[in-house]
Amino acid sequence: MSLVDLFLRLDRAGPGDAESLRWALGVAGTPADARVLDAGCGTGADTGTLLAAVPGGTVTALDAAAEFVASVATTYPAVTAIQGDMADPPAGPWDLIWSAGAVYTIGVRRALEAWRGVLAPGGRVAFSDLRWTMATPPEEAAAFWQAEGVTLTDAAGLEAEVRAAGWRVLGARWVGRAGWTRYYDPLEAVLADEPDSELARALKAEIALWKRWGDSYDYRLLVVEPA
Repeated sequence: MSLVDLFLRLDRAGPGDAESLRWALGVAGTPADARVLDAGCGTGADTGTLLAAVPGGTVTALDAAAEFVASVATTYPAVTAIQGDMADPPAGPWDLIWSAGAVYTIGVRRALEAWRGVLAPGGRVAFSDLRWTMATPPEEAAAFWQAEGVTLTDAAGLEAEVRAAGWRVLGARWVGRAGWTRYYDPLEAVLADEPDSELARALKAEIALWKRWGDSYDYRLLVVEPA
């Protein structure tokens, strides 16, 4: 079982929910005729909500995994689904670029630099990224994410990265536990039926960590625009 095969059995490949996405759309002031890029769309967890938000607009879904792109194209025929690199996005121009938990793959600064040139005038970016919610996180949680190769700062550190890239923050909030439950509950159910494997053990360890120390980290959701 590969990670891609596993996620194709799930609606969501990372924490998040429709409520937090709708909040971001409201802060961004995304109009009903907007051109939207779902960057790092995964299995299309947010694509349906984006489509509903722009009935007179368009949604393009972008992901590096061909299997995810094919799945989104089948589920949402009204969407243009493209295999590609977030660091080299389609030209647009886009009124909104949405990216749920995917910017870590290229880094916040690189993502914002890549996306600046393809935004329409007045366009905004909304994205979520994993951060500490407290100044001194638990040692077990810190060691876990460090072993995963993930270096975390707090919410202030994220906003500093955004400003350093030449952008301003219009709104910020935490995704919250509901978004994690929307991801982990179905994942845990699928893993219960899977044979033991290195991937299954790693994901079970991640879920167990969240159950113990999930209050110490969360996805920070930001809506930003070029300064």
